[in-house]
Amino acid sequence: MADKRPITAHDLLAMQWAGDAQISPDGRRVAFVRTVPVIEKNSYQSAIWMAEEGREPRAFTSGQGKDGPARDKSPRWSPDGNSIAFLSNRAGKDNVWIIPSGGGEARHLFPFDEGVSQITWSPDGRYLAFVARTPKTKEEKEADEKRNKDVTVITRLRYKANGIPGPGLLDPRPRHLWVVGVADGKVRQLTFGEYDDSSPAWSPSGLEIAFTSARRPDREFEPVSDLWVVSVVAGEPRRLVAGAGSVGEPAWSPDGRNIAYFGQDGTDGASASHLWVVAAAEPEGWPNPPADLFAGAGFDRNVGCSIGGDARAESGGHGPYWSADGVTIYFVATDRPDAPIYRVSAAGGGAVERVTPATDLAVTSFSMARMAPMPDAASAGASPSATVPNSFRPRPRFGYIGANFLSTGDVYFMDEGREPVRLSGLNDKLFSGLALSTPEHFTTRSSDGLELDGWVMKPYGYAPGKKFPCVLEIHGGPAGTYGHAFFHEMQLLAAHGWGVVFGNPRGSTGYGKEFAHGVIGDWGGMDYADVMAITDYAAFLDWVDTKRLGVTGGSYGGFMTNWIVGHTDRFAAAVTCRSVVNMYSKYGVADNGYNGNRKGLAGRDLWDSEDFIMERSPIRYAPRVKTPILIMHSDQDYRCPLEQGEQWFVALKRLGKTVEFARFTGENHELSRSGKPRNRLSRLELMMGWFERYLK
Repeated sequence: MADKRPITAHDLLAMQWAGDAQISPDGRRVAFVRTVPVIEKNSYQSAIWMAEEGREPRAFTSGQGKDGPARDKSPRWSPDGNSIAFLSNRAGKDNVWIIPSGGGEARHLFPFDEGVSQITWSPDGRYLAFVARTPKTKEEKEADEKRNKDVTVITRLRYKANGIPGPGLLDPRPRHLWVVGVADGKVRQLTFGEYDDSSPAWSPSGLEIAFTSARRPDREFEPVSDLWVVSVVAGEPRRLVAGAGSVGEPAWSPDGRNIAYFGQDGTDGASASHLWVVAAAEPEGWPNPPADLFAGAGFDRNVGCSIGGDARAESGGHGPYWSADGVTIYFVATDRPDAPIYRVSAAGGGAVERVTPATDLAVTSFSMARMAPMPDAASAGASPSATVPNSFRPRPRFGYIGANFLSTGDVYFMDEGREPVRLSGLNDKLFSGLALSTPEHFTTRSSDGLELDGWVMKPYGYAPGKKFPCVLEIHGGPAGTYGHAFFHEMQLLAAHGWGVVFGNPRGSTGYGKEFAHGVIGDWGGMDYADVMAITDYAAFLDWVDTKRLGVTGGSYGGFMTNWIVGHTDRFAAAVTCRSVVNMYSKYGVADNGYNGNRKGLAGRDLWDSEDFIMERSPIRYAPRVKTPILIMHSDQDYRCPLEQGEQWFVALKRLGKTVEFARFTGENHELSRSGKPRNRLSRLELMMGWFERYLK
């Protein structure tokens, strides 16, 4: 360790992030998105890169956008493997580009005024489906030019969203499904109406597309998406599944008889998202109830990877994928601090089995090639790309991004039942010279006996017999998860000579339905007890100075930071980010406040539960605060709006508390993860400066 240096805030600018791994149909190459900060433009560049065994990963696309390097993303292989379609902002908004998979110049498939997303190839490779808004007519454009831009008349309940630049106002035009010819670039709209459509998936015949859409009459108040199917030739969409909660990511079986999808089992704010299968046709007696494949298997986990990190981009998908024979379905699910690939029988009733080995890698995105050869016993020591006789039954090959506490994520592939092969080491050179702190796992129990996972990171310069400050980190959500992911912020805290402690209180994903529901209607209750139990564990360590404890968190973690300083003075310093302080006012100003926050408090509403809502609002306890606190908030944060930070600052300042307010212009709720590079550096420097002031 003597020859290694502590990590710095500016090391963020040297990192490379891999995402959205897409394996070729023959299983030999993995296309992925590589993203890097570009400090000169205070932005990011992303390109499609290619990885394969025996070669260093290499850039596959490069282009220029209107304001600098292009953002190429969403690589999708054609069924024959000869072409790759991808999205790029080279011409302004994201449009579809196609490049030969052997290399060459990319061509702009068709010009489209609107941003395009969610591209997917037809089975015969002749068409692409995508999602986009209907372009404005000539008359609409002329009317826009004449109207007063300072006035917007709003008629919909959900009229703004985090991540929309400027005032965050949503375009009222809905998103629909479209199809474009790969040869001629001719575009045709498939779905219509006042509904947003998403997640197109072609049937094996190429005659139908499954998609998800919230078309219920109460969709403004309860935005639940159902599973639909539409003919590519003509006809109205037909609803296949009206789920108990929202559905997503449909995938057809190879024979076209069934559709697998991810679906929630309710809408109460902590509903589990499971893997379901439904018949694609309308048999006699339809509707045919879909089968929850987790119910029979007793698998009490959520699909997808909910493990967060602050050094990641373009994460990609989590399945589901069918085996070539239609017998098995593959997907990613979060299990405590892990997110492996699993498999389950498509018929239901079987066990859910882990596919990726029991390592410390969380799968942040994966794709599957159905026809990779199955190795025999004689080739057990061979690499996944070894040639074996064609008489063996085909089995899947996976391409995925695997990340952990000491890796931002690299590209892997593996055949089912074999060891994975790492194809990239994007940050190996940088990280080999850094003295990174390895999180050490522990378990502890809350005041009611509930077992909790936690981790501690020793500080740079740790030596037995010395005392060090320690900072508690609290994740957002509350349905987030700490686990196998790299956190630059935590490594930076450790590099400054402070320990770090973090864990998963009730409400976190990956621990089952009962654990997730433990926070519903009880923000600031037993979740607070859990966080304090995690803190207590660190406080008992002989190297932790209990007089120099810090606390920080963002979003729900910001709520909990604010709650903590109003209920205990054991922390010497606090930094609250994109936080919540007044649950009552947040109902009416957040993009999801009218729905999500009400559900988080078990359906309590403004007119019948005012006392309870304010009782669970940190601002009520402002007079009790003794901890010096730094508030960091972005002016375009519409998930936890700026007024939350402003209220907190004004309240504490009026009361004579030690408080400062850092306001970021032009940033939204994602500042710490995808904000402008210079602003991310400023945020980290402000945080380190605050803890430096009050912990040392």
